[in-house]
Amino acid sequence: MTAQPEVSHGRGGAGNINPDATEYVDGGITRQGVEGPHGDGAFSTGRGGGGNIGDAGTPPAPVRADKDVIPEAAVRASLDSNHHTGRGGAANVQLTGADAKATTASSGGKVLDGHPESTPGGATHHISLADKLKHKLFGKK
Repeated sequence: MTAQPEVSHGRGGAGNINPDATEYVDGGITRQGVEGPHGDGAFSTGRGGGGNIGDAGTPPAPVRADKDVIPEAAVRASLDSNHHTGRGGAANVQLTGADAKATTASSGGKVLDGHPESTPGGATHHISLADKLKHKLFGKK
């Protein structure tokens, strides 16, 4: 039996370090082609920011000269069911189909915290005691 590497799951703390046999393949996603300008439009040379964009003024070509290569292990199945994304909060709940329609209809398209706007999918969320007190004292969150 091979020992599984220990990895961190979360923001910190010993309780978030556990053995994990998951094959991590994000590093395997690569771009193939000639590095630098190709004359086919703007390209990114880093993680973000205007300083990492080359050939920003070049109009895009109909076909790019380079291609993204994504290993089969990195391809994920479509999430055609209710799921949660992000770190938390009602805005990170993704409802699909009938669930989204039912939630929107039952809430009247409103969030129950005094805000008239609807969260994505029309989901409502619980109002904490602290938020209720802040609203009572200051008239807002």
